[in-house]
Amino acid sequence: MDETSPREAKSLSDREPNFARQACRSRVPPDMALYLDIDGVLHHEAVMWHHRRGIFMSPSEAPGRKLFEWVGYLEEALEPFPKVSLVLSSSWCVKPGYGKTLKWLPERLRQRFIGGTYHKRIHGADPWAISAFKSMSRGEQIVADVRRRQPRDWIALDDDTVGWPPHAMHNLIECDGQRGLSCAAVRHALAKRLEAWNEQAR
Repeated sequence: MDETSPREAKSLSDREPNFARQACRSRVPPDMALYLDIDGVLHHEAVMWHHRRGIFMSPSEAPGRKLFEWVGYLEEALEPFPKVSLVLSSSWCVKPGYGKTLKWLPERLRQRFIGGTYHKRIHGADPWAISAFKSMSRGEQIVADVRRRQPRDWIALDDDTVGWPPHAMHNLIECDGQRGLSCAAVRHALAKRLEAWNEQAR
């Protein structure tokens, strides 16, 4: 069967559009970086990929669910905080790629993105480089990006919590992969973290 999840994808074949390359050139450390996972956060975790059909929701594991069906919750949560920047921290960074992923998102969110945890211009596009990146835990990928990007503060929305560095656990807002941002408790935790940061930044 030639269907795999984005986490299992082995190749990178896309060319990123200009706006994606421009975003990755950002040199100003963001005030607040929100590291954003896709699967299990903006929609149900049961996502499949097929070389002809592309990315789609598993009809057996997530019947009736739609891709990016919870993205509106993120737009609403971020609206009061214009200085929050987004960093893509997802297997979607590798496939379909940063630029193609942003095309799925509303314009208001796309404007907030300053890059992704994986970028072929930084990490390399050969199979070894991709394999090395994917061998890291999600938390390790994010912490490495934090060290490179040096945001003044940061948090992460993610359902992949395995292997997170202990010192970074307080930055993580854990999501249930089947509920993501549709869970009121997750939205409440996100709002509290952003409000606390906003008060300190004043």
